[in-house]
Amino acid sequence: MVSVSVVIATLKPRDEIEAIQCLKEHAFDDFEVIVCDESPVTRARNEGIKQASTDKIVFLDDDSRPRPEYLQKADELLETEAAYAGRTIHPVDDVFARHFTTHYDWGDDPCYVNHFWGCNMGVHRDVFKAVGGWDEQMGWGHEEKELARRVRAEFDIRYDPELIVDHPYASSITEYWKKQYKLETKSPYYWSKCNVSRADQLKNIFCEALDPLNYVRITPVATVIEAGSTVAKTAGRIRGFLNHTHYEEDRGEVPNIDRPSESAGPSD
Repeated sequence: MVSVSVVIATLKPRDEIEAIQCLKEHAFDDFEVIVCDESPVTRARNEGIKQASTDKIVFLDDDSRPRPEYLQKADELLETEAAYAGRTIHPVDDVFARHFTTHYDWGDDPCYVNHFWGCNMGVHRDVFKAVGGWDEQMGWGHEEKELARRVRAEFDIRYDPELIVDHPYASSITEYWKKQYKLETKSPYYWSKCNVSRADQLKNIFCEALDPLNYVRITPVATVIEAGSTVAKTAGRIRGFLNHTHYEEDRGEVPNIDRPSESAGPSD
């Protein structure tokens, strides 16, 4: 049996997945890669957990590029920690790297944090057994935040700055705006799982939309991006609010995660 299971949710053919090609170049080879193409992404990740033959489960995106010794360090960390978040770097020196990706980095020192990102994270199987799997009704958009909230209720999430993954956040302004819109369509559903009332959801939406500080940054280009992002977020939240009409009924149950009955395939 291998030591680490890497789960990647993607619609890409296996030979086009950057993360796999990158891992093959590393010296550490005691791992398996499980590619799942279920929809939504949360269902694919749950299927990956079920297929995993190990208890140490690492999640990467198809365009994540883990740096050398990444899996070896993840393997060692999951010996003692329930879950981890790594350092994620937008690999281009542009406006996104300078102004819009600070949430990816908790600094140079290891510490415990309250969040992780699906492009660079690891969770021990025992955690999923305790808190359940990914919320399949949520799909992409705050799904990591929702899972982290349940994890943090019973376990710690360890941030290790040496677990580095290069992962592009956005390649253009319009792509960034579209990403923010899509992300925020899931905000009302996430808020409902946090027991935020419909009235307070509307208050959140319009208070943030009317706050002038949400339209400015320290440079003209960043200000344009931020202003457009705020408009996109507001539109996404309104759409999500209107679509999420069954406030009490639509809070999906998370699936139970059990150890697989059969071992997954060989490592790459």
